[in-house]
Amino acid sequence: MMSQMEGGCPVDYNTITDLFLQRNLIREATAFLLDVLKPNQPEHAFLQTKVLEINLVTFPNVADAILANGMFSHYDRPRIAQLCEKAGLYVRALQHYSELPDIKRVIVNTHAIEPQV
Repeated sequence: MMSQMEGGCPVDYNTITDLFLQRNLIREATAFLLDVLKPNQPEHAFLQTKVLEINLVTFPNVADAILANGMFSHYDRPRIAQLCEKAGLYVRALQHYSELPDIKRVIVNTHAIEPQV
């Protein structure tokens, strides 16, 4: 999670994110993480999961947009599937679950799933 700033100073993205979150600056933390995670690297899996978790709990529509854009591919899919389900994002949950019991549990919420046009 460490990187080098242009001046050579190491930067810990997780620490910076936590500073934003301590001050309840969710939007700023999200903007920061979206910017630094653009390369979509495997070593950023924890931070990809973190930005999705934060937004699924506070701003599910933002998390939905991030997932729709396909910006990340290294996050904890089962964890994000659970949070999508809790947030009522059943289509996203179905896209992330791979186990049949999980899929069966979510599919009973078809009344809340928008038909695709």
